[in-house]
Amino acid sequence: MTSDYKFLHYDVSEGIASIKLDRPPVNAIHEAMTDEYFDALDHADRDDAVKVIVLSGEGKGLSAGADLKYLAGFGTDEMARFLEKFYVEQVERVRGLSKPIIAAVHGYAREGACTMAFTCDMVVASDDSSFGYPGVPNLAAPPGMHVWHLQKLIGRMRAAELILTGDPIDAAEAGRLGLVTKVVPRAELESEARKLAKRLAAMSPLALKVTRDLIYEMENMDFKDVPRRALKATSGAFDSEDSKEARRAFNEKRAPVWKGR
Repeated sequence: MTSDYKFLHYDVSEGIASIKLDRPPVNAIHEAMTDEYFDALDHADRDDAVKVIVLSGEGKGLSAGADLKYLAGFGTDEMARFLEKFYVEQVERVRGLSKPIIAAVHGYAREGACTMAFTCDMVVASDDSSFGYPGVPNLAAPPGMHVWHLQKLIGRMRAAELILTGDPIDAAEAGRLGLVTKVVPRAELESEARKLAKRLAAMSPLALKVTRDLIYEMENMDFKDVPRRALKATSGAFDSEDSKEARRAFNEKRAPVWKGR
C-alpha cells in the first residue's frame, strides 16, 4: 500500500515500510517535513503488516540538513521550538518504536540528516555517501544532538575533529569508525537495505521489540546494574509464546510461526 505526503513517499511491501524523503533539490528539513516523517513513523508502527521500517532519501542524497532559508529569521525562541520537535521529539519517537528502523543513505547526509540516520537502529550506506557537520563553520553554532551522537559512537577526539572543522567523511571512513552498519555499492543500496530488513522481518516481532528496548535501556546504565537486568530480560522472554515456538520449531526443524506475544 502507499500513502500520500507532500515531502516524502511512504510505501509498504513485503512487511517493510519505506519512508523516502523527497523535497527537491536537497531534501532540506523544515517543520512540515518533520511532521510528515513523524506521521509516517506512527502509521508504520500501528500497522500490523509492517515489521521493519527503512528511511532513505530521493534524489542526490538523504538530506543536506536543516533548511537554512526556513531558519533565516529564527531567533532563540523559534529555534528552540523547532529543535524541541526535531531533536527531542524525534529521538523519543524513534526510540519508542515497536519495530526496527534502518537508514539507507546515499549521497550526502549533513547535520540534521545525520541525526535522522544515526537515531535509527542501523545504517546501510552506499559507497558514494558522505557524512558531515558544518554547523560550526557555517552557522557559528554547535551542532546540537551530534555532539552526543558522535562522542558515543566514535569517541571524543574524532568527534571534536569532525564537529569543529565541519569536514565531511566518506562512507569508507564512516565504516571504519563504526558510524554505519555496512557500506555497499551505490547500485545495491536499496536491495541490500531491503535484504537486511527482510532478515529482521522474518524474526519474532516480540523478540525484536524487547531486545531493541533493552539496547537503549542499557546504553547509559551503570555496569553494576547490567547483569541482573540482562538476567531478567532473557529469562522473562522464555515464557512468551514466541520463545516457546522458537524452541519447538528449532527441535522440529521447521520455520517458526510467530504470534508476537
